[in-house]
Amino acid sequence: MKVLAATLASLLLLATCSPAEGHLDGVPTKCCFTYQKNPIPQRLVRSVFDSSSSCSKPGVIMITLKKRELCADPQEKWVQELQKHFQSLGN
Repeated sequence: MKVLAATLASLLLLATCSPAEGHLDGVPTKCCFTYQKNPIPQRLVRSVFDSSSSCSKPGVIMITLKKRELCADPQEKWVQELQKHFQSLGN
């Protein structure tokens, strides 16, 4: 009986220490580590969205017509204008 209890306790301990625990939602996060320096013309952008709030650095991720993902600084005026443009298309 003691062996069974020890085995069960060990399994529970392993389950609670699993590294997968932090990713229970299964949703991948996209983060920006560097920003695009030059403005991207609106005609070359397919969509924009904010990076995950769990990222260490805020960012706006732009998807180009060629399906490239580029990061931009959300404080830049050209990025804010691009966001407004795409928000107006969604409404």
